[in-house]
Amino acid sequence: MTTASNSQETVQTLSVAQAIQMALNNFQKGELDACIYLCDRVLQAEAKNAMAQQLIGLAAYQKGDLQTATERLQSALAIDPKNLMLLSNMVEVFRSADRLPEAVSYGERAVAGGAKSAPIFANLALAYYDLGEIEKAKALHQKALSLDPKHIASLNNLGSIARDEKEIDAAIEYYRQVLAIHPDHHESRNNLSTVLIDLDRLDEALLEISHIQAKDPNNAEALRNQGRIFLMRLELDAAERLFRRALVSDPKQTSAHIGLSQVYLEKNHPELALNAAERAFELEPQNASCLHQLGLVKSGLADSDSVLRHYDEALAQDPTFAPSLMGKGHIYLEMGDKTKAMETFEAALQLQPSDTSALVALSRVLKPKSPTDPVFMALEQELSQVNNMPISKQISFRFGLADCYDALGNYDKAWEQYERGAALKRSTIQYDADARDAQVDAIIQTFTLDFIDQLRAFANPSATPIFVLGMPRSGTTLTETILASHSKVYGAGELNDLRNLFEQLDETTRAEFPNAFARIAGDKIRALVDRYLAILTDISDGAAFVTDKMPSNFDLIGLIHALLPNAKIVHVKRSGMDSCFSGFTRLFERSQFHSYDQVEMGRYFKGYERLMLHWEAMLPSDAFHTLQYEELVSDQETQVKALLTYCGLDWEEACLHSHKSKRRVRTASITQVREPIYTSSVAKWEHYRKHLTKLMAACS
Repeated sequence: MTTASNSQETVQTLSVAQAIQMALNNFQKGELDACIYLCDRVLQAEAKNAMAQQLIGLAAYQKGDLQTATERLQSALAIDPKNLMLLSNMVEVFRSADRLPEAVSYGERAVAGGAKSAPIFANLALAYYDLGEIEKAKALHQKALSLDPKHIASLNNLGSIARDEKEIDAAIEYYRQVLAIHPDHHESRNNLSTVLIDLDRLDEALLEISHIQAKDPNNAEALRNQGRIFLMRLELDAAERLFRRALVSDPKQTSAHIGLSQVYLEKNHPELALNAAERAFELEPQNASCLHQLGLVKSGLADSDSVLRHYDEALAQDPTFAPSLMGKGHIYLEMGDKTKAMETFEAALQLQPSDTSALVALSRVLKPKSPTDPVFMALEQELSQVNNMPISKQISFRFGLADCYDALGNYDKAWEQYERGAALKRSTIQYDADARDAQVDAIIQTFTLDFIDQLRAFANPSATPIFVLGMPRSGTTLTETILASHSKVYGAGELNDLRNLFEQLDETTRAEFPNAFARIAGDKIRALVDRYLAILTDISDGAAFVTDKMPSNFDLIGLIHALLPNAKIVHVKRSGMDSCFSGFTRLFERSQFHSYDQVEMGRYFKGYERLMLHWEAMLPSDAFHTLQYEELVSDQETQVKALLTYCGLDWEEACLHSHKSKRRVRTASITQVREPIYTSSVAKWEHYRKHLTKLMAACS
């Protein structure tokens, strides 16, 4: 036979056997095109050469050409139907081509033909696993191990099956067995790292990751796992860098795109978060985690029906995917449908009885009325195990149980859990009270009368926005809900857009407010205001007015007054001790980092007071309307009429019954605004006076 050498373009005469051997050598060295070329020449000389067909099929598989791979392997099998190794290879190739029934049939033929090698059983186990026949997969992996107790693929895959079945200790043991045999088996070490992260054993996980990175610093899965750890610790810049590095190594790593989306959510960049989630979805449109992340991101951007659809699609792919059940429950709660919320949280609890998240969520819906309340009793039973929980679970558990004790009037027990939960939360976040004080100083120094007058040149006359602002937990959510009950007002909730626009220097650079002003030209200021108003128009549902209820916009009052002179600004004011205590006893989703330490909370409040005094001194007396929370809850009708008059709104009776509104509420006040206005929160901090000496000193 005449053939061309792949290394020298010379023609040699080889026997078929020599050509096949050379092709095999090429295949083993990864020289796939040369392997295919030689095998094609063999087939020209000997059309029914099974080995040539098999090698072409395997080379095509390595190149990602699954159609050619399956066709050539079937041709090889037609020539040599009893070739056990060929049958075993076909299991893996047809499994990769998502032709699972055929993959299983080839594996069973190999076993029936007398195959007794660990790889054949392991490949067949993988096909059964993909078909969802988990018990068969486990049994086949065990057969592989009976033939070869050190068969790494089966040990690793049994670890992953154990992890799926929540047998975490068994999973860890399987992975450690692999690493005892092969310390550089990065897949098992990454799998072990993932389990340790899920258990919140982050330092142990980092140690495992360091072993991988010592040999392979750009290992995409290790970088992704390291990014997860930094995300859990809210070291967001480091997490973002790691996810990006992972995607440089493997642009198709779905989990890294999801991680990047989660970082952007934490950084309050919902559009970037959506882009990353959509990229993950493009890669794996049937992945429950991708669908869930799309729902999670859109929960802050889209209508409830769209969010629920994504969660339902995730559950269609994986009916046991509890995060999407929890997501649905929270959406129902935000919509005021407590019945559906309760049903969904109960379903999540049935799926994961050992996970206290659903119990905590149920306790928010069904506040205990007595110590024999079943949800409360179930939560309290878990208290003995609280120190064994992952930190993130422990924090939410402690706040949830504290709320139950508070509802039952057991204030000392409630305080113990609030204080421990807050301390744990504070240990996971980065917050600099000195930097916040410096920011307040910078705002005061920047927004002089002259500077405010200069900004007026770039004003937009729109009267669309109604800003509702003040200390967190001061009554801003209640106030917005009252306004949003009016037929001309759309309640947009807490929007980060205004601050984000005026902190963004370019696509990649930000400067904390007000430092960006030094580098923003006047024409760009006008464009930023126009862009903000366009955002409101997009979400307004055609309403004449849109509320922006971001409490911390009190930083921006001077900016708002100068650039949006016809916008209304409602400042909700509440007793400092009440608002600070209420903030300290709330677990916020991704903000209010000052809230988990009494002294830092007090310092934040004093900064707020300084800013409000500054705005009162700098701005006209009618620049904003101050609504006193205590007066609102004691004389609702008078205060609501004054509020509507200030906002230029006609009287509508619905504003007195805002608790009946079905609009979504996405704040820590989610349950309170569904109830008629009550006065029981006034001076509530007095129940905890003996525990609040540091806060009282800091607020004074």
